[in-house]
Amino acid sequence: MTRDTLIQVVSDLALAIQGASAYPENHPHVQEILVRLHHRVQSGASLLRGLNIGFFHDHIVVDEVPFVGPNPTLTRLNERMRERGIEKILISEGITYGELKRFVYFLAEGSGSPSEHLWESIVYGRIEGVESARGASLGLAPDSTTPFILEGATDVLKDVLVSIVAERKRSRVEEGRDIVSTIMKGLRQEGMLIDRLIQLQGHDDYTVTHSLNVCILVVAQASRIGLPENRVREAGLAAMLHDIGKETTPSDILTKPGRLDTGEFDLMKGHPLAGAKLLRKIDCGTELPMIVAFEHHIKYDRTGYPKVRTREPLHVASHMTQIADVYDALRSHRPYRPSLELERTLSIMREGRGTEFEPHLFDDFVEILS
Repeated sequence: MTRDTLIQVVSDLALAIQGASAYPENHPHVQEILVRLHHRVQSGASLLRGLNIGFFHDHIVVDEVPFVGPNPTLTRLNERMRERGIEKILISEGITYGELKRFVYFLAEGSGSPSEHLWESIVYGRIEGVESARGASLGLAPDSTTPFILEGATDVLKDVLVSIVAERKRSRVEEGRDIVSTIMKGLRQEGMLIDRLIQLQGHDDYTVTHSLNVCILVVAQASRIGLPENRVREAGLAAMLHDIGKETTPSDILTKPGRLDTGEFDLMKGHPLAGAKLLRKIDCGTELPMIVAFEHHIKYDRTGYPKVRTREPLHVASHMTQIADVYDALRSHRPYRPSLELERTLSIMREGRGTEFEPHLFDDFVEILS
């Protein structure tokens, strides 16, 4: 679905709730909006195999596309949902007009308990504990108190990266996807305590450990902002492979103990394009890894690299990967400097809020760490 179509779905939801609050149930104006909303929701849920809407700060995210800006209709919808304690709505294929209408009036009334309503095709609630039709938790609450260790993940990831660079017909990307699933499980078991996973990583290849850490951070944030599970998995895979282009960069540049000279830095700046070219030749099951590999150094204000002429928004996964990339780099020991403490890291990164980093996603990232 296009961005315009997605925003029409959210706008119609907002208008339907407003209308249901202001007019009698059978008012023609409300019925017209509800019919249009049902058609769009049905189409979206069928095409996307489920429609996922997330409400977070002043963002509304629909199928991983964030909507931000001075839109009064969407602002009021976001405020209403957050007042109700609703951070995420998931609508399944096959939702009936009657169920959608009942749900709109339920949201408009602003009262009632989840257990009082039976929804066949709707799940909603807080992201960490989404309420189902019968009030059962479907979210990310901890299900274990045992520390979860990604044993051997760095070695597997190294093999995945080597297979991609070698352009083997049967690369090991699927094993990378399995690592992402393990990370998602680990975050659920550790109650989203990211450090419980990151601090256990270790490998003699910095790029491997760094890529795994960035993946963990992106998966945590993608889950938090309400992306559906399959999109979280795609974003995690893309984050894991974001630096694949560095596998073609001379090792003496990657491990140089001092500042890179102009020529060396120019070579280093080639890794996003190199990575995108490598990933274009590999069947990853999604184009997102190629997109993120190319975009993760462009920066929010487009002052990064590679230089692009278009003003099209960067993918939300690219924004999240860029933030996680810088964070983990500053927190890691490098040949030219020791690792930085958390507060020093965030102090440096705050200087790039709104220029280097997408501001709302940056704020959310900081909240995750705290």
